[in-house]
Amino acid sequence: MGDKNREISIVVIGGSYAGAAAAKRLAALSKKGYSGLKVTLVDKSTHYFHAIGFPKALVDAEYAEKAFLPFSAFFEAGSKHEFVNQKLSRVVDEHHVELDNGQTLYYDYLVLATGGQAPGPINVVGRTKEEGVQEIKQLRQGLDNANSVLIVGGGAVGVEVAGFVASKYPTKKVTLVHSRNRLLPENFRQGISNGAITKLGRLGVKVILNDKVEIPSDFGYASNVGHRVLRGTTSGNEYESDVQILAVGFKVYTEYLEPLEASLGQSLRVERSGAIRVLPTLQLDAPMLPHIFVPGDVNNLPVSTKFGFKAEMQGNTAAGNIKKLIDSGFDKAFKGKDSAKAVAAAAPAVGKWTDYIDLILVPMGPDLGVAQVLKIALGASGIANFLVRQMKSKDFMLGMRKSYFPMTKKAKRE
Repeated sequence: MGDKNREISIVVIGGSYAGAAAAKRLAALSKKGYSGLKVTLVDKSTHYFHAIGFPKALVDAEYAEKAFLPFSAFFEAGSKHEFVNQKLSRVVDEHHVELDNGQTLYYDYLVLATGGQAPGPINVVGRTKEEGVQEIKQLRQGLDNANSVLIVGGGAVGVEVAGFVASKYPTKKVTLVHSRNRLLPENFRQGISNGAITKLGRLGVKVILNDKVEIPSDFGYASNVGHRVLRGTTSGNEYESDVQILAVGFKVYTEYLEPLEASLGQSLRVERSGAIRVLPTLQLDAPMLPHIFVPGDVNNLPVSTKFGFKAEMQGNTAAGNIKKLIDSGFDKAFKGKDSAKAVAAAAPAVGKWTDYIDLILVPMGPDLGVAQVLKIALGASGIANFLVRQMKSKDFMLGMRKSYFPMTKKAKRE
């Protein structure tokens, strides 16, 4: 409906799985008749880090270098789309965001894909490739010199890290401690937990369940290199190691919504976690703001959705729904007019995100792994090893991410 060539500003905050998917799909619209559309991707880091591949990057320096992709290569050369290397400071109102450097960006549509601080060292803190690579290198050097390694947390990240560390360093003592009575996410079948315990055992990993490790207040968020003795609060056991890696403690930071909440006179976040409340359409749970979408780990969807590929699916859903709003002419009706009237007159029905994929692939080193596909648990079987090797272990699907970053000569030099 209306003029497809009109100026439309879309701001995407966060360039990881959800944000990258949304920005890429929306930017592609400019080649399909939406000539006035501009996508601005904002991220605090200069490079995208393929966080899913962290377990391999930890033990493989060459892979770690490849796992950082420059945002300068995200949009095609010559396009009007733009990458801004800044951190979001606040959502000012229904049409403006402010960045840490004081810059204000106008938006007709906003995608908040700020993600979260993921479990353990998968969360690279560095804001440049050099800082990120060095961060992983320091931990790898700690592993090189260690006799014993403690991994706290038996979700997918903890299991993968334990497997890759044990495979790379077969003579070192590797212990995995988990607070629950089984490994891996509990929405998957018991069989993959059993299989993971069996296969980690083959690699020499000692798995201890039902014990919560007390983390000292001076402990770094992701990991610690240096001799320590940590205590299990459930068992009273003492765990002595030279390197400690945490794979627990997912957090989100959403204070940037406070100004918008104040202007609306309502909370937009879950009180305890800070997660942003969304509708099934991934729109912000605020009826007067249907042009703001929140895909990925920062929203309040169940923990079972907190996987990279599911965040990517949510980013695509958000982008598809924004296109429906654009085609309805919503931004024209909303701009400069009373919000309630604009929403009532122009907000079309949009699609719901459906979590329909029942899949998990968990490699433990280059040769072993467990999987669940279509409710079928492939735990201790050799089929699981083959499936995980073919689909994930080799490069942790990094090749699929590279398609988001056209490798121009400029990007290669960076």
